[in-house]
Amino acid sequence: MQETYYLNETFYTGKAAWQILMQSSDKLIIVKFVAQHCGSCITLKPVLEGLATEYVDRLHLVEIDIVEETEMAIELGIRNAPTVVLFKQKQELARIAGLKPKKQYLEMVQQAL
Repeated sequence: MQETYYLNETFYTGKAAWQILMQSSDKLIIVKFVAQHCGSCITLKPVLEGLATEYVDRLHLVEIDIVEETEMAIELGIRNAPTVVLFKQKQELARIAGLKPKKQYLEMVQQAL
């Protein structure tokens, strides 16, 4: 059964959602690559969710598990979790690997807007 995605939403999970957003949305797309037992990924989650809520009408947040989507991670050169990649109109604009201060994620988004 195919999932339905709505472009007016902010939070998504998985490669299929990312692919649809890349084809259909003109908003910024923040993709957080995570791993199930990654402590830094858990720490980063509320930071990015807060950022997405702050810019709710201007971006989407997609979470992708690098173990479930190994091929995608390899294709995009994701080497560790967490890694945050910012896309807009099918192009990668920025990338932050590892856990960084909230200010760096905020600056990344602000520069792209």
